[in-house]
Amino acid sequence: MRLLTSITVAALSGLAAAASQQSADVFILDSKQQQQTSREVPRLPKEVVRHILLQRTSRDNYGSDLRDIPSSIDTEAAISFLAKYGKSPAPLFSQTETSDPSQLVVILEGVTAENAGPLKESLAKLSQHAAFAISDPPSKVANDRLMSLFQNLGIAAPEQCDLASAINPVNGDCWTGSSSVVKYDVQKSPEALDTLVDNLSRLNKFVSSGDLEALLVLMPESSRSSKLNQWSVKAATGSSDLRRRFNSETVIADDSARGANAGAAPTQPPVSRPTKSLLQTAAKKAIPQCFTSEKSCVDQTGNCSGHGQCVNKWGGKNGSTEAGGASCFVCKCLATMDNRPGAQAKGDKTQHWGGNMCQKEDVSMQFWLIAGSTITLIGAIAFAIGLLFEVGEEKMPGVLGAGVVRGSSAK
Repeated sequence: MRLLTSITVAALSGLAAAASQQSADVFILDSKQQQQTSREVPRLPKEVVRHILLQRTSRDNYGSDLRDIPSSIDTEAAISFLAKYGKSPAPLFSQTETSDPSQLVVILEGVTAENAGPLKESLAKLSQHAAFAISDPPSKVANDRLMSLFQNLGIAAPEQCDLASAINPVNGDCWTGSSSVVKYDVQKSPEALDTLVDNLSRLNKFVSSGDLEALLVLMPESSRSSKLNQWSVKAATGSSDLRRRFNSETVIADDSARGANAGAAPTQPPVSRPTKSLLQTAAKKAIPQCFTSEKSCVDQTGNCSGHGQCVNKWGGKNGSTEAGGASCFVCKCLATMDNRPGAQAKGDKTQHWGGNMCQKEDVSMQFWLIAGSTITLIGAIAFAIGLLFEVGEEKMPGVLGAGVVRGSSAK
């Protein structure tokens, strides 16, 4: 009897602990507006969600061996979730120069059913529902360690920005590149939820225009004191693959070039054709998706490398900005003539440019011309060889065969 009572008490305590551990809802706001095929929200382990966050915010091609995936989910399922909820890969062949949308991750701690009600209602009005849920949300200590990782990667700013400025990808004070991660504790700062609800339509405007993709992580208050102090224990104990990639991203400059640049006096480069040192300096910096002014666009991109001009992406036909509206100056690449020294015929060759600074020569037309000609030539040769085989395999006519038989009989 005592044994049965102890087993019952242990089972009830286990059920109570499982009930107290709530899942964390995750919302994905993008222009594709992925809809759930079923009402059941997938529940993913925290290790898989960590890879999704790192893949979305990574400023380079993300790669990992996924050795920290728990045994509760197989590797193929984890890869499928990563492909479904992660950042869409860039197309392999593209004739037009397109820029990927900026990636924003907002982590809200201390979320309860009461304080998250207005936010979920506002998201539902925008046809936004939870994409998936974290089955085992970690503690606040684990969230702080994850933010330290993002700060080491240069994705999260050391000083926290207010939420109204953090959701604006044009704000250079909160954004240092194409991705940003912010975290707020709604128990200590209840105004963070109200600010997010008030600016949700503004956030949706950035998302609908294709300039931003946002991921909202609602960490429940019950996970604050959880015993899970790491998002991934194996990644924390071993050397992280992302930390190795972060170290490899350090810019290696020539010592002679560094000494020459340090000793030279700062001069204003020509606007029409920037110097090579200016382009190298601009290439080392993280070029934002938008510039707040035309002057900052010209200075940081070297007047679009001399191959274009800075225009207001959100302006009118004449480039003017509406009163109270935000400005987004980007490089508009133009076609130029080949006037380089030593060219055989100056002005006879038209060059097209691409890239966020118009620093890359667009050779897509030449590529498709060569590739199309090669494929056509290979197809013609294969068709000719196949036609020869078909002709050679045909049987001789019956008249010729009869004549041969009569000649041999007469002899």
